[in-house]
Amino acid sequence: MKIEKIKKIARELENDKKKLVIILVNPQLGNNIGSVARVMANFSLFSLRIIKPRNGWLNSETYSSAAGASAIIDNAGIFNDFKSAVSDLDFLYATTARRRDIIKEVLSPRSAAKEIRGEVKLGKKIGILFGGEKSGLSNDQLAYADKIITSPVNPNFASLNLAQAVNIFSYEFYVTGKVESLGRVTKSDMGRFEGLSNDKTKKANKEEYIHFIEFIEGTLIETGFFEIPEKKKLMLNNIRSMFQRQNLTQKDIKILFGIFKHILNS
Repeated sequence: MKIEKIKKIARELENDKKKLVIILVNPQLGNNIGSVARVMANFSLFSLRIIKPRNGWLNSETYSSAAGASAIIDNAGIFNDFKSAVSDLDFLYATTARRRDIIKEVLSPRSAAKEIRGEVKLGKKIGILFGGEKSGLSNDQLAYADKIITSPVNPNFASLNLAQAVNIFSYEFYVTGKVESLGRVTKSDMGRFEGLSNDKTKKANKEEYIHFIEFIEGTLIETGFFEIPEKKKLMLNNIRSMFQRQNLTQKDIKILFGIFKHILNS
């Protein structure tokens, strides 16, 4: 009965286009993925995506670790590449404990949960990236994130198990929902993009952003912008992050496309 209830909720949320999605990138162990599903069910999160899991991940340990939350495993979206897993999202947050050579706003799980709760209330589709057990998230993947979430932990022992990392954020997000149910919501709780809710000024989603960035990157490569080959990858990531920080709207993207195409054709 309990499993059937979770399956019903999972199906309902899978059909909901405006939800919070937990995204595991290159997870290695089935029992960790199962534990993530269990944590998600604990805190009423049911939408899971998995990017390039290791072969053989789906096994008896996966389901036993899920402890009744197998519906989340069965309804998970499995993706072979990173971009297709995030292109339909409005906002993307990435979790990492390590310092990176990328300029991004860094939030604690608590601060991020409050902000994301407001965005979800506005109908935004949000993804939270969690890196695999072996090496976490790459700089290439982090470059596509809007912001970074870092948990305050012992700096001498900062490594978290995959399910632990998901647990910390999921709890904080769940608590924001319980507080919110008291009925009083201020403007600051409604999210930063309250004024961009009409059709003319919607924030560019990940698919539009990726399309624009790929156009910029291709143009720069064709015009010989990257004079030092060994610095090309770092510069590309910096360019992605630079545009991502601007919170571009759909109209912004169209204008920028027009500007760059005019310059190229002049």
